[in-house]
Amino acid sequence: MKYVPRIWLGVLLCSIAGLTNGQNLLPGEVRGGQRPNILLLIGDDMGNETLSCYGWSENPAKTPTLDELCASGVRFDNFWSQPICSPTRATMLTGRYGFRTGIGRPTGDGETMGYFPDPPPKPAGAPNEPPRRQLPPNFSASWGLPLTEFTLPMAFKVNQDLGYSTAAIGKWHLADNRNGWQDHPNLVGFDHFSGLIRGFPDSFFTWNKVVNGEWSGKTGYTPDDKTDDAIEWIQQQGDKPWFLWMAYNLIHTPLHLPPENRWHGDWSDVDPATSPRTDGLAYANMLLESLDIEIERLLDSMPDDVRDNTYIIFLGDNGSSRASVRPPVDPGKAKGTLYQGGVNVPLFITGPGVEKGSSDALVNSTDLFMTVLEMAGIDPEHTLPRHVPVDSVSVMPYLADPSTSSIRDYAYADVFGENFAGVEKGDFAIRGNRYKLYRRRGTFEFYDLSEDPFESSNLLEETLEASAQERHDWLLGMATDLRATGLTLQN
Repeated sequence: MKYVPRIWLGVLLCSIAGLTNGQNLLPGEVRGGQRPNILLLIGDDMGNETLSCYGWSENPAKTPTLDELCASGVRFDNFWSQPICSPTRATMLTGRYGFRTGIGRPTGDGETMGYFPDPPPKPAGAPNEPPRRQLPPNFSASWGLPLTEFTLPMAFKVNQDLGYSTAAIGKWHLADNRNGWQDHPNLVGFDHFSGLIRGFPDSFFTWNKVVNGEWSGKTGYTPDDKTDDAIEWIQQQGDKPWFLWMAYNLIHTPLHLPPENRWHGDWSDVDPATSPRTDGLAYANMLLESLDIEIERLLDSMPDDVRDNTYIIFLGDNGSSRASVRPPVDPGKAKGTLYQGGVNVPLFITGPGVEKGSSDALVNSTDLFMTVLEMAGIDPEHTLPRHVPVDSVSVMPYLADPSTSSIRDYAYADVFGENFAGVEKGDFAIRGNRYKLYRRRGTFEFYDLSEDPFESSNLLEETLEASAQERHDWLLGMATDLRATGLTLQN
């Protein structure tokens, strides 16, 4: 069965999913008179090796809140993001691959950036941070997400009878000087936006904040400000159901020393001989702990009845950066690449009626789109534009039964520049249950992920066995057909 029709198979399976924990797991079910809330938590630059619940690395950071979330719901082991921040966010917002939207690399820098005021002076006593890396003279960022795209918050607006409020708080990184810049989050449908328009602040202790299109200079600790805004917005909703897109910048650069009450240590624990440049992993661990504490603050602010009626989705937006990656991931195969270290990232979901367990199903960042719609009870057939291809498959069947076989035949990711003009020559990767095909700089690599999960042995360096050759040809054919469809639609 071809992939596109299986999208609707996912919708059907979600509708007929069986009992779990003695409860019906039905999308958008009204429980005790309330529709479920949906909290989408996004960590920044986090591969699977960063969290203890994936068991990839030794001596991980202390993340008890994230560990509890991971253990209380379904952990997805084969979840693929895109390899860079903006493309992943675009796939989640639209349910569409980058070659359809034009988002193949980071947005909102260089010639695409709009007005950006100087932030306030850095507070005295704030820790040192490495300066922002200067863009090369020939740098060309992607334009942001076009306003012609149909987005998650637009789906909620089409279904206003469900009563949902929507907000995006934190990192945005999809705006440019042609799509509205500081107004872009509201223009794509969010009722409320509070956060950073660009990908990350030059300093975590002084930054430019946008609230519904209005600029202000802020000092303090950026993650604290985001969490405070989220707590306030949730409390303002009262009995109304809500969807919150909550995007932290942790553990993105600039790597830094968090405030003493925002990690599981104090400044006296830090060897003055170390710095983010010489020991990025130590600082990344601190920032992971800081992220965990911020999420703990947010969840603890929610009354028990609200928390019990909230789906919580946590994911990383792409793999760890070269500065913060840890073994067993090779720093040359992390963020920005389509190796597993760049795209195989955490995803776990908990909430009302969700089973506990792990799933080895193939899941893609596009799939968060259809999943959120079904959680809210939004009918995609009567909501989505009929002429727009969607590459999203709901994961709701796995929440009812983590052992459910993969609905997807394959997972796909890509990276390209120059918007649509760069798609044809860009890098892409596609995987099935066992094998993975990666076109990197025009040359193909082929890996057996069951035997070689960290891609140390390119099978194309030798003659393939017949069974491996068959899977290679199948993956290449699927990628060729998929990409040809997208390229045809652009022209």
